[in-house]
Amino acid sequence: MEQRVSDNPRRVVAHTPEEWSARDGVRRPLYGLADMAYGVTFNILYIPILSVLIEKQNIKMSCFKIMTFLAIVDMLAIWVNSIITGFLAFQGAVFCTYPNLIYIAGMSGLGLWCCSCVIAMSLVMNRLFDLTKPEWGNVIFDGNRTYVMLAMSIIYGLYFVIFTTPVAFSSKYHTWFFDPLIFVNRTEEYANIPHGFNNFLVVTVTCFLYLSFCFVIGHKMKAAGAQCSSNTQKISTQIFLQSAMICAINQIASIIYVIMNFIDVPFWLIILGHSMWQFGHGAPALIYLFLNKTIRNGVLRKLGLKKKHNVVTSRDVPSTAFSKTN
Repeated sequence: MEQRVSDNPRRVVAHTPEEWSARDGVRRPLYGLADMAYGVTFNILYIPILSVLIEKQNIKMSCFKIMTFLAIVDMLAIWVNSIITGFLAFQGAVFCTYPNLIYIAGMSGLGLWCCSCVIAMSLVMNRLFDLTKPEWGNVIFDGNRTYVMLAMSIIYGLYFVIFTTPVAFSSKYHTWFFDPLIFVNRTEEYANIPHGFNNFLVVTVTCFLYLSFCFVIGHKMKAAGAQCSSNTQKISTQIFLQSAMICAINQIASIIYVIMNFIDVPFWLIILGHSMWQFGHGAPALIYLFLNKTIRNGVLRKLGLKKKHNVVTSRDVPSTAFSKTN
C-alpha cells in the first residue's frame, strides 16, 4: 500500500478492498485457518475454566478474582490475534482492505495486551504477599480491594487504546505493525514509545517477580523438613520450569514486537513473535488444565468425570499461582 498521488504525499490512490488486497496483500489460507482454529479451540477451553473460577467458594478469594479477569482478557485478546487475524490472513488483507475492522481490532489488541501485563503482575504480587507478607496482601487485595487493582489495569489498557498508536494488520507479513504501511518511509511517525516501555519494563518486572516467587516457594518447602526433600525438589523444579516457560514466551514476544517495528527482520522471526503473542494468551488455559489441581478437578467434576469436591484455601499455592506473565 505504498503508492501515492504525486501532488499530495498524504493522499492514497483509491482502490476497492479487493484491489488493495491483490495489490499489497498476500493471501495465506493455511496460516489463516490455523490461526482461526487455534483461537476457537482455546476460547472453548477457557469456558469450563471460567465456570470453575467463578464458583462461589473460589471467586471469594482474591487470586481467583484476578485469574478470572485475566482469563476474560485472554479470551478477548485471542479474538484479535488469532480469530480476526486468521480471517484477515485468509483474505490477504491490508489496512485499506478493512480499515474500520483493523483499526478497532488493533486498538483492542494493544489495550488487551497491556492490560493483561498489569493483571499478571498483580497476580504474582498477590501470591508473593500471601506467602511473605500476608498483612500487606490484605491491605491491597482483601475483599473488594481486588477490584480496585483490576480497575487500575483497565485504566492502564485504556490509556493505550485512547492515547497511543494502534497496531494495523498486514497479510504481507502476517502480523500487526504500528506502521499501517500506507506511506513510504514514515515508520517513525507511528512509533509507540509507551508500548516499548510496557514490553521492556512491565514484562521484565513481572518476570523478576516470578523468579522471586520461585525462590520463596523453594525456601518454604525446604523449611518444611528433610522428610519430604525429594518431593520438595520435584515440586520446586516444576515451579521453576513453569515460571521460566511463561516468562520466556512473553519476553520473546515482547522483544520481537518492539524490534520488528523499527528494524527489518526475517519473516520467520515475525511469525515467531506473533506466535508467542498468541501463545502468551493461550498458555494459561493449558496451565490451568494440566498443572492446576483446583481448576482441573473442578472442570472434571463439571464434566461428570470426578465426584470428589476439593476444598480450596488461599494457601493452595501450587493450584493458584501459575497463570501467565505477558
